[in-house]
Amino acid sequence: MGRTVMSYRQALNREVDSWNEFRRGLSPADQSCFDEVANLARQHADASSLAARPVVVENVFMSAVVGLVAKIKALEARINELECQSSGSSGAAGK
Repeated sequence: MGRTVMSYRQALNREVDSWNEFRRGLSPADQSCFDEVANLARQHADASSLAARPVVVENVFMSAVVGLVAKIKALEARINELECQSSGSSGAAGK
């Protein structure tokens, strides 16, 4: 007997495809951003499958939020690292 319910990944691909007209209306730079959101959703597909939410786009948006927060934290860590290097080198130069 065949499967009666689509897998989450199939539903995700269908959802992303349904936004193709929207994507086409974006600038090339924004199309790249759109693609990144879709890729974040794919990266979090296992978690989204476990969530079992009936509205697929909710999982897409939550995946994007989680992925973007992770990127912000990585950038903050890099900024702190560079600030420490900068203050360390300027302190040595002032001696």
